[in-house]
Amino acid sequence: MKGIRFERQLLHKLWDNGFAAIRSPASGVISYPTPDIIAGNGKRFLAIEVKMRKSLPLYLKQQEIKDLVMFSNLFGAEPFIAIKILRSEWKFVKISQLKRTEKGYKVDEDVYNLSLDFEELIGKSIQKKLID
Repeated sequence: MKGIRFERQLLHKLWDNGFAAIRSPASGVISYPTPDIIAGNGKRFLAIEVKMRKSLPLYLKQQEIKDLVMFSNLFGAEPFIAIKILRSEWKFVKISQLKRTEKGYKVDEDVYNLSLDFEELIGKSIQKKLID
């Protein structure tokens, strides 16, 4: 039940910053790939899978990422993994940043540190980190 609270928190944050956003309560329940949150502002569309953790690493199943990418491609949205670590700000990971594992993907400290913060996600600031 805690995950829903964080999804709603992100939903309100998106609305407060000029994005129309909906939470998909069917995420993980129906047979179609549906992200946790779909948001857009008329210029940019986001498909977001929300994860809440006490600490890293975060492991993701291959099918979960495949479904997010499939939905995003069909919808015309950018796919992101939103990560909320307790007592930390939201971070948003691009699919290309995920590290491959035997069974899927992971977000470790390196990936987390290169991910976007909320302002960067919505285009209010530009990412200043150096990426190899």
